Amino acid sequence: MSDAHAHDALDDIVITGMGVVTPVGGDVPSFWAANLEGRSGIVREERMDTTGLPCGWTAGLIPPEVREKVAADHGAPGRSWGDTLMHAAVEEALTDARLDARPAAAGPAALVYARVWPGPTGSDPQDYITHMADLGERYDTVGDDPAAVLAHLRTRNLPLEARDLSAYPAEIAERLGTAVVPVRLEATCAGGLRALAEAARLLRSGRARYAVVSAAVSRNTPYVLSQYGQLMALSRWKGDPALSSMPFDRRRTGMVINESAGALVLETAGHAAGRGVDEHHAVIGGWGLAVDTSHMTAPRVEMVERVMRTALAEAGARPEDVDVVNAHGTSTRLNDVTEARALHRVFGERMAELPVSAVKSLTGHGSAASGIVETAASALTLCRGVVPPVPTCTEPDPACDVRTSLTPVERPVAGLLKNSFGFGGQYASMFLRRPAAPRRAASLG
Repeated sequence: MSDAHAHDALDDIVITGMGVVTPVGGDVPSFWAANLEGRSGIVREERMDTTGLPCGWTAGLIPPEVREKVAADHGAPGRSWGDTLMHAAVEEALTDARLDARPAAAGPAALVYARVWPGPTGSDPQDYITHMADLGERYDTVGDDPAAVLAHLRTRNLPLEARDLSAYPAEIAERLGTAVVPVRLEATCAGGLRALAEAARLLRSGRARYAVVSAAVSRNTPYVLSQYGQLMALSRWKGDPALSSMPFDRRRTGMVINESAGALVLETAGHAAGRGVDEHHAVIGGWGLAVDTSHMTAPRVEMVERVMRTALAEAGARPEDVDVVNAHGTSTRLNDVTEARALHRVFGERMAELPVSAVKSLTGHGSAASGIVETAASALTLCRGVVPPVPTCTEPDPACDVRTSLTPVERPVAGLLKNSFGFGGQYASMFLRRPAAPRRAASLG
C-alpha cells in the first residue's frame, strides 16, 4: 500500500463523518479517549432483576449523564430509545462531515440502517414494558382477529414497532432536506458491516451521492437475557464488572451485551472534494460477506477465512498489506478461538507480530451497532497510528495465540481489517486503508 498519491482516487469510497453513543463515551472524542485509556463502560445490570438468571449480571450501559443529554437533545414523543440513539449519532456524523447545513441539491442520499426494534427481541427496558403492555391491552380488547386488530390500530397512535419501520427514514429525509434511498438491514451482529457494504454499493451504482449509515441497539430486557442465558452465551464472570468481557483471554466466559449507536457518512472522494472536503477518516477498500446455514450460532473457521480473503481480494490487497486487525472479539469461548484460527490461516507467521484490537473488551457487544462503532475506532487507528489496548486480556489464551496489548501501541497503519460475525451464520469482513490526507481533529490528539 502507498500514500505517495496526493489525493484519494475520485471514485474511492471514503468516510467523511463519524458519530457514536457508547458506554464509554457519548461522542467520538470521548469514545476514542476511553479506548486509549482502557476505560471500561461495563457495569452491574441493576435496572432489572437478574437473580434468577445464570448470566447477564453485567452490561455495557450508556452513562446517566450521556443518556440525559441524548434524551434531551434528540428525544421526541413516541420515539423509541433506539431511534433516539441513532438520531444523536447521525447528528454528530453530519456535523463532522460538514453536512449539517447542506443544501438539498447535494442529494439524493442513501440511508442504510440496522436496529433491533422495541419488541421482545430488544430495546430499552421501558420500551419493552410499553410494548408488552400495548400487546396485552390490544389482545384483551379485540383478541387476535386480523380485521379487528387493524380496526383497533386505526384508532390509536402508531405502535413502536410500526414507527420504527416508517418514522426514522422520514425523519432523516426531513433532516437532510433531500430524498433518501432507505434500506433497512437485519443481519444480527454482522449488520453494521453489511450496512456499510450496502451503502458503498449504492454509491458505486450512482443511486446516491452520499450515504448515511447508522445502527443502534439497546437490548437489555428480561426476554433477551433469558434467551442468551439458555444459549450460555453471556459472561458468567462474578468479579469486577469491568473485567467481564475478556476477548482472547483464557478466562473468558461469554459476551456482555450493551446499548450503543454509531453513524458514518460515506461518499466518493470526488463528491467530497466537490464540497471542499479533502481530508477523510478512511477509505473503504473492499469487503467480504457470507451466510452459512450449517449452524445458527456456531461460527466456522472456513467461513471467517473466506470473508477475510474476499475483502482483501476485492480491495486488491494482500495479507501483508494489513497492519492491524480490529477483531469481532466477543469474549465467547467459541467465537474467539474460531476467529483466531481463521486469522492464523490468513496471516500465518505474521500473527506473531500483527496487532489485534478488540473494542468489546471495554464496551461490550452492541450487535449491529458494534460494526459501525468499531469501524469508527478502526478509522481513528488508521489516521492516528495508534492501536488501542485490550486491557482485559491479561492471561492470553494459547488456543487463540493473537497479539493484543495492555497499553496503546503506536505504529504506522496503512491497512486494517475489520471483522463482524453474527447468529444465523452471518459473516462480514472489511478492508480499510489510510486516506492520503487523514483527518486529524485537534480534540482527538
